[in-house]
Amino acid sequence: MTVPQSMRTIHYLNGWHKRYAEAGLRVIGVHIPMSEATTSDAVVEAAVQRLGIEYPVINDPDGELHAFYGAEGFPTRYLWNGDFRLVDLQVGEGNYAVTELMIQDMLGVDREPMEPLRPEDAQGAFVEPPSETVEGAWCGPYRAGGVWITAAGNGTVTSDGREFQVTSPCALELRTHDRSTEDTIEIVAGDGVEVVATVFTPGVVDAPTTNLN
Repeated sequence: MTVPQSMRTIHYLNGWHKRYAEAGLRVIGVHIPMSEATTSDAVVEAAVQRLGIEYPVINDPDGELHAFYGAEGFPTRYLWNGDFRLVDLQVGEGNYAVTELMIQDMLGVDREPMEPLRPEDAQGAFVEPPSETVEGAWCGPYRAGGVWITAAGNGTVTSDGREFQVTSPCALELRTHDRSTEDTIEIVAGDGVEVVATVFTPGVVDAPTTNLN
């Protein structure tokens, strides 16, 4: 199963691959299956093509690399230099501009980092933790910057009067907000579809005020 937090980093990994491959950067992704349905090479290859991933992706069906490197979450980014020394480790989303500046420093490249794709991706943004991930299709209140589901099967999922097509194991973004928002949602899985989990992603909040008294 595809983890939404990992999917949200693909934009930056693809961008760094395009921007710095000629300068020597090698971006390599590792797929750790979250369910039996996503262990095969054929499923991973189809997902890579569907998501427009342009860098190599290793299928690690038994999670051996995940265990070997002691990854503590999804996604985890490792940045090594030309001497195979670990320069930076990022668990979870964020710090994209910082990582890109480190890449430039190692490669001797100087340019403006990529523009943030979402408000919460901006360096220095104040981000509020979202509601906890819940198993299955959630119906009720939440606080988040966005709502995703992980699903499998063949059919449709309905939310807010919109139908989302599921044809393979996938992660789908049902809602997105410009900032952390309190709201309610109803998610209904149609015949032939299993909603494995409802995942809430973080959103930005106003900077806290400092009381100097």
